[in-house]
Amino acid sequence: MNQSPEDFVDIREVFAILRRQVRLVLLTCLVVLALAFVYVSRTTPLYTATALIKIDPQETNLLDPNAAARTNASIESSRIDTEVEILKSTRLGLQTIERTQLQTTEEFGPSVGLLDKLRLAVGLDLPPAPTVSQLTNATLLRFSNALNVRRKGLTYLVSVSVTSMSSEQAAALANTHARVYIDDQVASRVQSVATASEVLRSELTKAERRLSDSNAALRFYVSENIERLSEEANSEQLTLLKNSLNASSGRLAQFERNVQAADAAFEKRDWATLAEQVGEQGLRALEEERQSLRSRLQTGQIEDQQKLDLEAEIARLEGELETLAASSLSGLRGELRRERQDQDGFLEDIQQALTGADLSAQTLTEIYALNQGAVISQRQYDQLVTRLRDLEAQAVVQVADSRLVAEALPPNSPSYPNKKLVLAVALTLAVGIGSALALLKEFYYGGVTSAHQLSNVISAKVAAVVPRLSFQPGRDTLADKVIKEPMTQFAEAYRKLRASLDLGLERQGKLRNDRGSVILVTSSIPAEGKSTTALALARTYALAGKRTLLIDADLRNPSINDFVDEKPTIGLLEYLQSNGAMMDEEGTSNNDMNSAEQFYVLDPLSKLGIILGSRRANVPTDAPLQSTAFKGLVENARNAFDVVIIDTAPLLPVVDTQYIAPMVDGAVVCVRFGEATQVELRTTMTYLRDTLPEDAVVTSILNCFEGGQQNYRYDGYYSG
Repeated sequence: MNQSPEDFVDIREVFAILRRQVRLVLLTCLVVLALAFVYVSRTTPLYTATALIKIDPQETNLLDPNAAARTNASIESSRIDTEVEILKSTRLGLQTIERTQLQTTEEFGPSVGLLDKLRLAVGLDLPPAPTVSQLTNATLLRFSNALNVRRKGLTYLVSVSVTSMSSEQAAALANTHARVYIDDQVASRVQSVATASEVLRSELTKAERRLSDSNAALRFYVSENIERLSEEANSEQLTLLKNSLNASSGRLAQFERNVQAADAAFEKRDWATLAEQVGEQGLRALEEERQSLRSRLQTGQIEDQQKLDLEAEIARLEGELETLAASSLSGLRGELRRERQDQDGFLEDIQQALTGADLSAQTLTEIYALNQGAVISQRQYDQLVTRLRDLEAQAVVQVADSRLVAEALPPNSPSYPNKKLVLAVALTLAVGIGSALALLKEFYYGGVTSAHQLSNVISAKVAAVVPRLSFQPGRDTLADKVIKEPMTQFAEAYRKLRASLDLGLERQGKLRNDRGSVILVTSSIPAEGKSTTALALARTYALAGKRTLLIDADLRNPSINDFVDEKPTIGLLEYLQSNGAMMDEEGTSNNDMNSAEQFYVLDPLSKLGIILGSRRANVPTDAPLQSTAFKGLVENARNAFDVVIIDTAPLLPVVDTQYIAPMVDGAVVCVRFGEATQVELRTTMTYLRDTLPEDAVVTSILNCFEGGQQNYRYDGYYSG
């Protein structure tokens, strides 16, 4: 695909634009750097302290060290990421706030906002005070914004960073949050073990009940059927065990009645009855002594001191009675337990005797079913007891799976703002913004800087680009170079302009042998090289052998006379003001053709005819250009010359050119490099299109071009 030269970025042109707009770039840099300096100076410095935590992704179990080898890399990575999210959780944040009383600090606690201060200043009522929950949430939000938790790459290290206006507070908060996390990890594990222990205890109680029920069912079966089983087995051993069981059952019943009566007596503090039940002589003696002292106390014939001594002695005896009664009751219960154990022993001996006895199949099946139920219940009970003991041991030896490997230290320098970084970024941003504004001004709001840009702005062909040349007043004008330096790029540019006009006029059918072409040369604003272009273009036509006339119709500020070094006393304006009749210096009418020589001259460097202006006008000049005299002048010139070039006033400052435009066949819009804004150019083209004939040829020329483009490659060709 072929690309035009305009599709490429010319670095030389970009640098030329920046050089032209260097003031704007420097001003932008100064403003941005000043704002950055104010920001750095006025911003409250913030300090960031970081604590480092090492997390063991394999849960530590001191009672089972081999359990750590049961994980894989993907699970470990997921667990580290999970712990990072836990470190960010609001639950840990609230614990840190509570531990450090962060809600009471000026930075994280409640504060009066700017809006509330303004309300106070103007005497308005403040909104209702926030609730405790709202204050806590506000503190939590500030702390969450100050907290940054991040995993160090793919390692097991996690950094906990806190940013604060105080370096000491930043370090304290980072360390506290890390310790809160570790403590919470231990507490969570202990709580988990405690919860599991509660569940196991509940299941253990049920298993114990099932085991007791199973054993009770078996023993009940044996005790209820002992007579039948003894007869069916016909075993002397079993008969002896039956008799022992019956005797034990009688003693057990007696013990249970004694314990029940002793408990009732103990509750009522009836020590005499209790002594009778337990058979404790010491208890009976203490009770008799107590009753004797109480009788003496109730006689009322004793002194106060003796009364106090008696009360103290009675209190001592009651304490001894309490202790001895409890001990005696405990002994009685111990005898009850031993009797139950003896009975259980007899039942177990009977069960063992039955396993080897010759019993019927039905009896064996019943005993086996009851015995299996008891065995299964015993096995479940043992398993639950073992697991519960393991959990109780774990609750005592729980440790965290993480540790604080590096405590946060108070930083010496603030982390924000980083003055060097801010100023460096500001400088870079300033240069970028300044360059963008420069380009924006050049390409959108400023003047035109390239032929491609000019073509897009005015939607018309750019016939030529005239390079910028140095010029010293008092010497040859720039238009003279067309004659004196014909092999330069400068001269070639006007020949390109002439060729473009000729081709356009020919396509429109305006090149005729019997009638000349009229070409208007204008610009948007003054000082865009309009008159230089008009004179140079007219000279190229004259050098090409065309009968050419140049009319200086810029009546407001005629300048062609200066270019050809002529100083006429009467010019085109005076001619038009007199309706075509020439006026002499005394103001009398003179139609002598010799008077025309005062503003019609021949170009000293070519065969070009020129109608000059004399001086700047001090009256509006649009009326003379609408006169019959001017229209007749243009029409006569069209009939007498091959080409008529009319140098007109700029379009935007004055209206003169809009009255000339309907009379011409083509128009050249002169644009000086970087001068007229794009808005001005678009307005100019609107005026032209509204006033020119529909078939008029419109082209443009870019003067004083400062960019490189690629014309420098042809310098040798032009210079021969």
